[in-house]
Amino acid sequence: MHPSLQITTKRLARYLFIALLLFSACAKNDPIDPDEQPGDNTPFVEGTIEMGMYSHGVDLGFFIKQIDFSRNDVPEQFVELAENNEEARQFLALLQEYSSSNPFAALGLMMNGVICTYYVKGDIVLGKARGFGYQFDNYHDAKNDEGKVFLRTLVQTDEIPAEDRELSLTYVPSVDLGVGGGGTFDASMYNRQSSSKSEIVGGYSCDVSTYTIKSQHIPAPDPNNPLPQTPIAYKLVVYTSDAFNATINFTHPFYLPEDGGILKLEIYYDNGEEPTLVMQPEAITARAIANAELAIEVKDPVYSFNDVAVGWKMLAIMLSGWGAVGE
Repeated sequence: MHPSLQITTKRLARYLFIALLLFSACAKNDPIDPDEQPGDNTPFVEGTIEMGMYSHGVDLGFFIKQIDFSRNDVPEQFVELAENNEEARQFLALLQEYSSSNPFAALGLMMNGVICTYYVKGDIVLGKARGFGYQFDNYHDAKNDEGKVFLRTLVQTDEIPAEDRELSLTYVPSVDLGVGGGGTFDASMYNRQSSSKSEIVGGYSCDVSTYTIKSQHIPAPDPNNPLPQTPIAYKLVVYTSDAFNATINFTHPFYLPEDGGILKLEIYYDNGEEPTLVMQPEAITARAIANAELAIEVKDPVYSFNDVAVGWKMLAIMLSGWGAVGE
């Protein structure tokens, strides 16, 4: 990385375990027009949802769209963007700021910069995501309680053994909640408040609920280390639509106990006025989905998502893009 843009990677390393709690889908943080007409409530049975992730107006998928990870000059591509592109500089400045003040938020920015499309057909969803140097496909069939994951690095690297550059996993959606993000959200730690007003997201009318962490679950500060010691989402603002099956929620960064499909999610990793991350659809298209579009790749051996050793293999793939950038 260019010297002026270095972040405290050693400091971040001790927090890498939380990466599996931060993976997500994505979205465009466009303001809602207060004069917009009431949103659509027509049931969305079949079609695609294109998602993106933003932070303070910065597109976290920017480098994914610009860097060709199949080439051997990834560091040079990265520096070229960092030195000559304003959007790249904004992203890196945000990453630098969070790496000093809140490493969990910094890691969230690194891990959540993904481009994702959900293919929806009734109770079945295939989420196809491309992150910073990796592919992550998540299939779940709510009716049959069946889940599958396929993960692959897009980087030409010798740091990962050849047999571990692609992984296939299975999980049980009703038990392994939030596999797309990394775990079950403990709603008992939060106060949930519903808004009396609905909001429009992607053309659909959404109910709005806010989860605020209870004071007893906020870790006491460590005088010897002012940085957070455990990952904490202080607040989440959730936008749900009854027009969408809640099965889409399995691919979000947190699995939240909402009855409707979550179209937008604002995550606050600090007590700031603006959310750290905003997930929201960029495009929603109702259309017929062919069975071939719901097919997920499978590589032997097929692991269980709950296998501890597999977690480290997944982590290596999900960090492979940043490893390719170098110091």
